[in-house]
Amino acid sequence: MAALALAGCQLTTACAQSATADAAAFAGVVESSSGKPVAGALVRLQGAATSTLSGEDGRFHLAVPAESPARYLTAWKDGYYIGGVGLASDGMPFHIALKPLPPGDNPDYRWLSARAAAATANETGKPCETCHLREVFPLVAEWESSAHARAATNPFFLAFFNGGQRDLPLLPQLGYKLDFPRSSGNCANCHLPALALRRPYDADPGQATGVERDGVFCDLCHKVRQVKVDTVGGRAGVLAMSFARPPSGEQLFLGPFDDAFPGPDTFHPLYQDSRFCAACHHGVLWGVLAYGEFAEWQASSYAKEGIQCQGCHMKPDGRTRQVAPASEGAIRRRPEQIASHAFPGRDNLRFMQSALQLDADALIASAGDLLRVKVRLRNIGAGHHVPSGNPMRNLVLLIEARNGSGQPLEMIAGNRLPVWAGVGRVEFGNLAGLPGKGYAKILSTPVAYPADTHLDEGRPPLYPAPHWRRIRIESDNRLPAGGEDAGEYLFRLSPGSKQAEVRVRLLHRRTFRSWLDPLVLPEPDLLLAEQAFSLR
Repeated sequence: MAALALAGCQLTTACAQSATADAAAFAGVVESSSGKPVAGALVRLQGAATSTLSGEDGRFHLAVPAESPARYLTAWKDGYYIGGVGLASDGMPFHIALKPLPPGDNPDYRWLSARAAAATANETGKPCETCHLREVFPLVAEWESSAHARAATNPFFLAFFNGGQRDLPLLPQLGYKLDFPRSSGNCANCHLPALALRRPYDADPGQATGVERDGVFCDLCHKVRQVKVDTVGGRAGVLAMSFARPPSGEQLFLGPFDDAFPGPDTFHPLYQDSRFCAACHHGVLWGVLAYGEFAEWQASSYAKEGIQCQGCHMKPDGRTRQVAPASEGAIRRRPEQIASHAFPGRDNLRFMQSALQLDADALIASAGDLLRVKVRLRNIGAGHHVPSGNPMRNLVLLIEARNGSGQPLEMIAGNRLPVWAGVGRVEFGNLAGLPGKGYAKILSTPVAYPADTHLDEGRPPLYPAPHWRRIRIESDNRLPAGGEDAGEYLFRLSPGSKQAEVRVRLLHRRTFRSWLDPLVLPEPDLLLAEQAFSLR
């Protein structure tokens, strides 16, 4: 092939990079591994924002800022690995060869561990932290701190799956295996996806081995080719995904960069799309949308503005510029390009607090015998309803008003916390009947237990109903994206008293207090907001 020319000179790297004072130009051709031109390939100087597409003859011409520190010129097209060529090549035009991806999916593929200590001889390559060194590059360490890494071993999950009081002070009749002792259900589809792939609908967490116990882990996520949102039920989680597991002797990682080279990588737009998250964050059980974060996001202004789930839950930390050593093909990028893998949620207090804004005010009426407390709660930072996730999660807005002696004031108007906030001694977190409001998706059973023949054995009714039973949505007063709720509370002041102490707190609870032993204090509530007033 004749050499392409620019400004009368042959396209060596030096010539291209000195084409102008402010820009460099590169020209060449993209070909398949069999030597045929590849049209429509995305060509980029690695790390640069500017790109171009190859023409019908596979040829391209690309002008980019001259100060780019890139070492490779890369190309990518759907159906191919990312290809590249070093900039320190000879004087010929740049030839970039694209290798086609392996067809289909290999169900016999053996997953890679994230951690070297957990790797086994059966795996098909190096553990993730071999390249993503935890001492230097944060991805594996971030994942390790996340709920995804603990999905298979989370004590809450195991307690509700196994039942009884093995892991938490649950009521004795609460637990999936207590209701369905001869079934493992589909919990593992999201919590232990590798196990669920190996044993669909028969995946007991206690049977997980090796990397299966890593929950939602790196290699599995970076093999996802497609997600089909399960609108019918029964095929959420890993069963809503299709994979691109390579054949023996090959490797393949899918991700958000179209210039990750060298390495067995390819670009996929799904990794920057909320649909990726929908596999586990959209769950229909018994015909009821029990897990609805994806649908809630779709209906929100966030979706209309193109703000994806990853924009909040994988927000770059602003510091990380490189994800692996240069010897593995990684380059220094702009910090805003590198997504965090910490996946913040309930375990990140600041993140949770950023979703809601509590505004409260308290005053003594002019007559001097009434205390008036006004409260407004707004969802200012979550692109879905709050609280979200498992329908057992709930918010408790607690209003405490006392006189100058510290005695509770009588409330004469306003909401009281529902029974699911816990009946029993207040020091054990039981708040039912106190001034305030609860926010939750409340499920109930349409028939009384044990009349439901879907249960292997009759079980006593529970309120609210756990989502693994035959359910319906009784009520849902959670705050949608951009939504708000306001309330007013009136208290009678003690005769002759003009003093009052008011405290307004917003608490997040991982589960309903009514599902726990009323005389055992479970994990502490998450305090999302608090305001206090001293009136004289």
